[in-house]
Amino acid sequence: MTTFPRLRTASLTLREWRETDAPRVLKLFQNHSITRMLTSKPHPFTKADAEAFLQKAMPGDLNEYVNWAVELQGEVVGGVGAAPLHETPDIGWWLAEEHWQKGIMFEATSEALRYLLLERELPKIVADAFSDNKGSQALMRKLGFVHTGQGTGSSAARLAGNYPTEEFAISPLDFIAAQQLRVQEAAQ
Repeated sequence: MTTFPRLRTASLTLREWRETDAPRVLKLFQNHSITRMLTSKPHPFTKADAEAFLQKAMPGDLNEYVNWAVELQGEVVGGVGAAPLHETPDIGWWLAEEHWQKGIMFEATSEALRYLLLERELPKIVADAFSDNKGSQALMRKLGFVHTGQGTGSSAARLAGNYPTEEFAISPLDFIAAQQLRVQEAAQ
């Protein structure tokens, strides 16, 4: 694959990351409420951290990984990414705190999963969240992910050590079933 998979939903654009996103990334990742739920983003988050994030997130080998900037009304409000695509990929996301619990990440991640599971025909995608990240766990369940167990993980924005995580997986059939359930619930 050589063309970046730009995706659109009713209110969002999922696009490639650009160097010009650095100031927005810096501002968003300076929020400890966001970085403490992620594994690799330190707190405090610096300009150098923003530049390093973008170098890693910008388009590269699209057969290996894909990272989308999530835009709402022309402004980056979060990100979604999955890797390694040649194996069982792990998907992750983050969202500006002022947009939490508004359905934005559900909309963005649904579209990313549709692309990965149905267009790219990946057989399974995994995800995890720290056990205290109830929002991401609820999002995974709503998307159709199945809880597969517990694990541990570390966060560059938390005190050193490992923290409990909840692990999930989703197949194309799980995703389709969740989509169909939402359609049925909306029809009632």
